[in-house]
Amino acid sequence: MNPVCTLNRRILVIDDSPDILQDFRKILCSAISLISNAWLESSQDFFDGPFLHHGEEPFDLHCVNNGESGRDVVAQAKERGSPFAVVFLDVQLPNGWDGIETVERIWDEDSDVQVVLCTAYPDFGWSAVLPRLGHRDQLLILRKPFDPIEVWQLSTALTMKWHCAQQARLRVQELEQTVMTRTGLLEETNRCLEQDLLRRQEVEVELAQVVCDVQERNLELSAMRDQALNEIHERERIERILRHQTEELARSNRDLEQFASLAAHDLQEPLHSIQVFLDLLQVKYGSALTSQGLGYVDRVKNAADRMQQLIQSLLVYSRIDLPHTSGEPLVLREMVDEILSDLGARIEEMQAVVQIGELPTIYGNAFQVRQLLQNLLGNALKFHRPGVPPVIRITGTIIQNRRHTGLGQPGWLCQIEIHDQGIGIPSEQFGKIFGIFKRLHRKDEFEGTGIGLAVCQRIVEKCGGAISVRSKLGEGSTFIVTLPIQ
Repeated sequence: MNPVCTLNRRILVIDDSPDILQDFRKILCSAISLISNAWLESSQDFFDGPFLHHGEEPFDLHCVNNGESGRDVVAQAKERGSPFAVVFLDVQLPNGWDGIETVERIWDEDSDVQVVLCTAYPDFGWSAVLPRLGHRDQLLILRKPFDPIEVWQLSTALTMKWHCAQQARLRVQELEQTVMTRTGLLEETNRCLEQDLLRRQEVEVELAQVVCDVQERNLELSAMRDQALNEIHERERIERILRHQTEELARSNRDLEQFASLAAHDLQEPLHSIQVFLDLLQVKYGSALTSQGLGYVDRVKNAADRMQQLIQSLLVYSRIDLPHTSGEPLVLREMVDEILSDLGARIEEMQAVVQIGELPTIYGNAFQVRQLLQNLLGNALKFHRPGVPPVIRITGTIIQNRRHTGLGQPGWLCQIEIHDQGIGIPSEQFGKIFGIFKRLHRKDEFEGTGIGLAVCQRIVEKCGGAISVRSKLGEGSTFIVTLPIQ
């Protein structure tokens, strides 16, 4: 039902008295409008006198006995599109909201409904209502007991008032829409006229200027063409220079790697001779030397040993980029067991504890991965706290390549963690430890050449992975290596 097109005679009565609700039904409902004389003459009626009505369209009456139910019924009717036109409600509702609060809640749901407050108390008036409900022409107060004619007339007048208000609102909306539409058309027409005038003026100016602009544009295009040709020639020249420099750099790197490998290899012969003659000197002529002379011999031998370690480390570093066998499946657990077997004497001497967790199988170069793990495990054994046996744990997991910053293709990675409880590394040294010949301790504190971690980083980068470290001074270190699975 469209309440604007059809007269809305829907009325809601809110009262906790069944007799009052029944009386409203007798007055407003056609089904019982022909009431008996017994009811008309009854002294129990809540109204002053009888009223018979004939020939009128009946009201659509609904009754509830408390404010909460009344609010819900109004809200549901509004939502269904069949709102109530009038609400009669008692001021004194014993349970829950009183009449005034009920009106507030009803108007929150439907602000158009007409409200009649029914009260039997002579001291109740506008002074109690206005502070809470304000001045609104939708609110009436009806004193009890009231005449049935009053109820009928109020119902008729207020439903008609609601209907007229809705029609007036709809008409105003239609007029406003018409005014807005016509105003928009006029404004659009006016804008079009103004734009036409402006275009004509602009065209006149543009036509006068177009010849000059075309000539200037031709000159600019000629200059741009010459400049573009010059830039193309310059770019080609720079590309040739860069290509030549790249080739020279690659050749220089190859020459440096070959030189390092050959130099390290050639240096081992005279170094081996020095070590042999030092041993002969100690054996044959040791008794003829003073203690100071023997000390000198020991210092030369120590220097020769360190030189040999440097040469061997340099050989390892230079051979990383040399072509090796193609990739193959690598069972990391078996590889770690072999490395620990090679380091068995050191592990037993230090009474070290090595814990091995889950280690997956990956695909890679066996020589490089073995060198990587051997260097990291060797460092974990070396840099332990004095007097404390090393405790090392190595684990591996498969992770998704979300934050990986290495050169490998995105996909799945093997993350290997080698954790020790050694001396740790200062945080300000994290960026330096992977440099070649970088040492954080004196030679008399920890042996080594300073190449081991540089070799590890070079191997990881060549495999397309990454290496990092977490450490706290005095509490140990954890080296994290990520390698592509394939």
